[in-house]
Amino acid sequence: MLAALGAAVCAMGGAVAAAQFLPGLPAQGQFEISGTVELDRVDSTVRGQLDRVGPYLAARQWDEAVETLRELISTSPERLIAVSEDESRYVALSDYVHLKLAALPPEALKLYRERVDPMALKWYEEGMASRDRSLLTAVVEEAFASSWGDDALKALGEMALERGDYARARWHFERILPAELPNGAPRTWPGYPDTDLDLAAVRARMVLARILEGSVDLARDELAAFSALHGEAVGYFGGREVNYAEALKRLLAESAAWPRLRPDPDWPTFGGNLRRNKALPAAVDGGQVLWRLALREEDAARPRPPFREGAPSDAEGAAPLSFYPVVLGDLVLVGGAREVRAVRRESGKPAWGEDPGGAIFRAELPPEAVPRSLPSTTFGQPRYTMTVQGDRLYARLGTALSSRPADRTLMVDSGYLVCLDLAAQGRLLWTVTPEEGWAFEGAPVVDGDGVYAAMRRSDVRPQAHVACFDPQTGRQRWRRFVCGAETPARGMLPEATHNLLTLCDGTLYFNTNLGAVAALGTREGRIHWVTLYCRATEGNLGRPAPHWRRDLNPCVYHRGTLLVAPADSPQIFALEAANGQILWHTDDRVADVRHLLGTTEEHLIASGEKLYWIGLGRRSAGRVEHVWPDGGEKLGYGRGVLAGESVLFPARDKIYLFDQKTARPQKLIDLAPLGVGGGNVLVAGETLLIATDRELIALGPRAGDAQDPPVAGTLRVPSAGDAALLYRSTGWSRNAPRACARGYDLPNP
Repeated sequence: MLAALGAAVCAMGGAVAAAQFLPGLPAQGQFEISGTVELDRVDSTVRGQLDRVGPYLAARQWDEAVETLRELISTSPERLIAVSEDESRYVALSDYVHLKLAALPPEALKLYRERVDPMALKWYEEGMASRDRSLLTAVVEEAFASSWGDDALKALGEMALERGDYARARWHFERILPAELPNGAPRTWPGYPDTDLDLAAVRARMVLARILEGSVDLARDELAAFSALHGEAVGYFGGREVNYAEALKRLLAESAAWPRLRPDPDWPTFGGNLRRNKALPAAVDGGQVLWRLALREEDAARPRPPFREGAPSDAEGAAPLSFYPVVLGDLVLVGGAREVRAVRRESGKPAWGEDPGGAIFRAELPPEAVPRSLPSTTFGQPRYTMTVQGDRLYARLGTALSSRPADRTLMVDSGYLVCLDLAAQGRLLWTVTPEEGWAFEGAPVVDGDGVYAAMRRSDVRPQAHVACFDPQTGRQRWRRFVCGAETPARGMLPEATHNLLTLCDGTLYFNTNLGAVAALGTREGRIHWVTLYCRATEGNLGRPAPHWRRDLNPCVYHRGTLLVAPADSPQIFALEAANGQILWHTDDRVADVRHLLGTTEEHLIASGEKLYWIGLGRRSAGRVEHVWPDGGEKLGYGRGVLAGESVLFPARDKIYLFDQKTARPQKLIDLAPLGVGGGNVLVAGETLLIATDRELIALGPRAGDAQDPPVAGTLRVPSAGDAALLYRSTGWSRNAPRACARGYDLPNP
């Protein structure tokens, strides 16, 4: 039915025609969806058990209260329960129970510790002796309120500082401190109830983390608060006893002279790194075309109604910008529906083999398996991303469809994951094809332990899942349901989505575009938290609101904050990465934003029809501080990039360069004289890459042209080695810490 319907829909005007032919869709293409988000919530039995805890405590039946809570952890620890009054934030039941255990009266807490302390002490001592983060994490996750929970948090905080994960360090330290909540508001994350650690030493390390990560303004504010609270406190620093406040003040002043570290020039995944937040070393000019690589027609869907690319004012005839290359040394790699190609950055010639297009992998599928364009009723556009980790390349190939109507006459192949060995010229190592009714969303993220991919299960309410695969074999290790919700397709139209994960220090962050943002652990897929936001529930399929075009929009991680621009909301949100609390959100003026390009210390830089600088500081959070153009023009076309001190903002026939910090214009690259159009922009060494709707173009300086010297940017997140060296040089860490029951004293003997 749907296959035959496609031609009729094209002939009769896209979504409006689709609405007329498909039962259940209004004649004028209007849609209305439910704002309800399906989660794996706890059931009535669990709630009944929780309800019994209060009366037990009131009756001073400590044993019954403690055992009821412990039983809940063992029966259904991973189901979700709301921790906010408006039921917008959910955590795993195990975390909720630890929150309740930490709030027990002293008599009940003592009883609980008598039962769990032996196990917690064993984990703690073994973890300290071997510097094993997993054992220390087990203390926090499974015996948080034990007598060793605060010691484990302190140790994990020190380790996070050493490896340069300053936000994670602050989160560990913060949970040691007494709760400081306004107006008696309940605490919604586990905080240690009665630490005997030196609170001045803990707070000093929180300020230190701000200094080391380069957050100068925040460090200055927090140091002032620390001085007021602990101005006379002393502790171990630089091999001697010093006043903490004075030592931190000196260190903050010295940090202005610390050398700026040059970023890695590689671009191995979408957004540049697994945090989706990278700036390249320097911006480059493009005075001449160095080479062009034609992208085969079956890899780029041709223009079709109803969801065209580009601004509404000039959307007619626009084709989707589907291609997002990656750069590794002198290799430029780009994928499509059937192929992965590799060419040399300077020449555009094939990296290996005889294929003139540089193909290193081509799917062995019949020509009819992947149509030259998606069905005309498809909600969404094809996107092609890849991830390189070490010598391996990971990509999703095959159809871009991730949800299909119940009518199975829509005959296309399944999308699948491939793993290629770049050290062996792209030799195929393994493929993974999902079961019937399942689809891979996009390219996975990869660390040394796993390959993690977003997956979708087709239903009237599409379901978002996350799965982990073995890097060596592709065998599935685990798969976790995150949420389900209605989309404008309402199960009657095929959908093409390409949701990507964000990865930071063992945690996966997932913008589902289904009303929820989630955080999951990489080890077993355990959900740490899920945060719901207010969804847009009405619209028109023929002319959807601009925010519905945010179909390649993973979370951006910035110093402990997640920046999220969901497709089903006109707003941009900032969430606390550690616990999912919404810190701020923009108003609807940024509804046209499609790309979160990255961050500076002061701004989130985002683009769509315009280019935006959105404040990140305490006084400017969520406020649009600069916008270009500031009139009615809608110029943006494609994804730009941060490079050096510049923002590259592509239009259809130009690339505009602006200063990242001041938003002042720097330069204009006119593409029209070169016979080149706009697209997704990337800087690869001295080459400027543009991925248009049908070709990859490399620009470089004209021979003899004087070039401005490249401006080195800052490395926002130092490597683990650099971070450890910087941290140890402050004198706040010892190379050989002593492990004992309560004697872990890296900085404080």
